Amino acid sequence: VALRFVLTVIAVILPTLTNAKHVLMFVIDDLGFGDCSYKNVTYPSVDFGPMIPTPSIDELALGGVRLESYYVTQLCSPTRTSLLSGRYPYTIGMNGEVITDGNPDTMPLTLKTVADHLQEAGWATSAYGKWDAGMTSWGCTPTCRGFDHFNGFYNADEDYFKHTVGPYLDYRTDFEPNHNESGVYETEAISSQVSKWITAEMQSGNAGNTFAYVAHQAVHGPNQVPDRYLEGHCLDVIPEDRPTRRILCGMMRAVDESVKNITQTYKDLGIWEDTQVIFTTDNGGNPGTGGSNWPLRGQKATTFEGGVRGLGWVYGNDIQESLRGSINHQMLHVADWLPTIVHGIAGLSLDNLSKPGMPPPPPLDGIDQWGVITKNDTTLRTEMLLNLIPTGCKSTGFPCEVQGQAAIRIGKWKLLVGHTSVWAGATNSSLCTARSGQAQPNTVPLPVHPNTSTYWCPNGWTPPPESGHLPEPPPDVNCPNLPCSFNSSPYDNGGHFLFDVVNDPFERHNVVDQYPDIVRQLLARLEEFNATNIPQSHSKVDPASNPSNFGDVWTPWRGDPVPSHCSTNVTSPADGVQSALDGMVYNGSSCFVQGWVWDAKQQDGGIAPLNVTLWIDGKQLETIVANVPRPGIVPKTGAPNDEHGIYAPMPAEVCAAFASSTKQKLSAFALIGSAPVALHGSPKCYLDKSEKPC
Repeated sequence: VALRFVLTVIAVILPTLTNAKHVLMFVIDDLGFGDCSYKNVTYPSVDFGPMIPTPSIDELALGGVRLESYYVTQLCSPTRTSLLSGRYPYTIGMNGEVITDGNPDTMPLTLKTVADHLQEAGWATSAYGKWDAGMTSWGCTPTCRGFDHFNGFYNADEDYFKHTVGPYLDYRTDFEPNHNESGVYETEAISSQVSKWITAEMQSGNAGNTFAYVAHQAVHGPNQVPDRYLEGHCLDVIPEDRPTRRILCGMMRAVDESVKNITQTYKDLGIWEDTQVIFTTDNGGNPGTGGSNWPLRGQKATTFEGGVRGLGWVYGNDIQESLRGSINHQMLHVADWLPTIVHGIAGLSLDNLSKPGMPPPPPLDGIDQWGVITKNDTTLRTEMLLNLIPTGCKSTGFPCEVQGQAAIRIGKWKLLVGHTSVWAGATNSSLCTARSGQAQPNTVPLPVHPNTSTYWCPNGWTPPPESGHLPEPPPDVNCPNLPCSFNSSPYDNGGHFLFDVVNDPFERHNVVDQYPDIVRQLLARLEEFNATNIPQSHSKVDPASNPSNFGDVWTPWRGDPVPSHCSTNVTSPADGVQSALDGMVYNGSSCFVQGWVWDAKQQDGGIAPLNVTLWIDGKQLETIVANVPRPGIVPKTGAPNDEHGIYAPMPAEVCAAFASSTKQKLSAFALIGSAPVALHGSPKCYLDKSEKPC
């Protein structure tokens, strides 16, 4: 109830007055909390050792507002879909895993992205680098989700020079495969493309507001970087027997150079004073590929602070002069960026969250934090759902009401429940060990041999090797020497961990036994989320996605194959859902929509009648039972009356529109439970009651 009240209040708050005409957003992949050298200034009492120098990033961070209680999620796709949609990953079914290499999961197509909102208001929008928010059909891809221009790749990671995932190309300019960047280091290619786009926009004569979403793959594996970025600090300071850290150092220096070059272009064009810069990681760093979250506990794929407390800052003239160079300790979540950019910076209304022809989406979980960042207003955010994967767990101590993995912060308290490390149900994840880097091949640019990466403790603390400190295992396990394993610990078996992250941000003290009432309160709030039973995406790779079917290029494989049609049909016979929109039927002054929907995963293997809610051009029709016999149609299962036909009356205003002399497009969705399914053959176009080509 409290959350709904907060969202209602936000909807009527006036946007903060802003001078910004341009938003430049950097998303850095797997960027560790301790891998920008300005952290040495932010935490002067922490021994970081000689840090990777990031002078361009530091200048902006130290001249803007550093966000030191800012949270992302523990993995790539959940964070990116949350940022783009303004919802918690759990709310939109994206909390489960990373979308990669033929996985048909996607950010729900009912959602407007931040780019959709800006594009509708006339902003020029572009996206670069890593998408990782779905590519099942063309409607899932950036140029169908609000971005006018795209230069990058769809999957989760790829070769930095060949731009391939496996042997297949995954690099595009807009819809078209881009073979021209082969051999060009990806971070440099993206920097060049951003500068090229913003220059063309400013020289077009139609220059207005712009939004550039620059999502570098760096510093995610594979460990690859041109040799020149290793010269100096990376080779001089980082031990020779830690090549993964050396390579990541070079990758980070390439990112810093990218920030320098892109921002210099904005300065050269004379638009820098009108630009707001947002900089964020997508999750914590991965020590296995050289990242460092020191002094935080944990890493990527865990819900300790090292996995979810994000490195982030904002720079620009909208920030009050007295706050420039300051640290903001108020609670922010990655889902806040959509309302903060759309409402706070752009001054646009968020009253209409629905996409034309689509069922309405869930309410925003994000809130507009622009006043909090630029004027130090008091945030209305009091809680953050950090993770919820209801897949089953064992428990000690308190009853395991929330299954699988869960983490929540309310006020100063943060609770972790269940399997804390890597993915729920994983084994051998509580190690303090070493692993080789993820170089492809493993000799670019330095040899990476087994057991030469940094020792790392996913549930403990892992300082960078140049600090001279060894990793620290959690205090509640027996690990006298590295490497060690403690698989029977609560980290694998469903423990509970409570931290006061305001006074103990490095999570040194688990106070779960001292505050049982607080634990129960946070568990109760988690159970409120858990009771919504929102399915989380866990799909298997679809063999039909094999790029060999598409000229050896990673390509959307379902729905209409014409890219510009932006097909939203992501269903497949392999999913068990089949459907068709047969069309419109007129009966005097009334009209009906006709078709069928069948779902093999429903009761009795799909034989039982199926309840569906129809949406026609965004208008909800009554919930009906799809059981109308269809003459001449062979039943799906051989059982009588299981044709699952639809014959539903449509609203009078819809009938009138499709009987008019203006061509109208009919889009139809069926809501089966909470899952929208685009009826096969949708959309159809009509003129004077007759179907016409769209």
